[in-house]
Amino acid sequence: MGKFRLVLASPRQPDTPRLVAEHLDPGWLKQRGYEIARTLGDAAAVWAARPEGDAPQLALHCRTGHALAIVAE
Repeated sequence: MGKFRLVLASPRQPDTPRLVAEHLDPGWLKQRGYEIARTLGDAAAVWAARPEGDAPQLALHCRTGHALAIVAE
């Protein structure tokens, strides 16, 4: 089992996401993503699965234009 990464893309630079956290438990990263969304002013953001290449990702899009994703290493 590998690590998972939480990445954040800002609306100004959507093609250059930055690494926010790494963890073995994607559930922990999911909770951290909710905390980040709340700090960005979007308490109603919901994670959604999206197919991306070979491995599916979880994505969370905030009303501010920020996007978070959990990707497998």
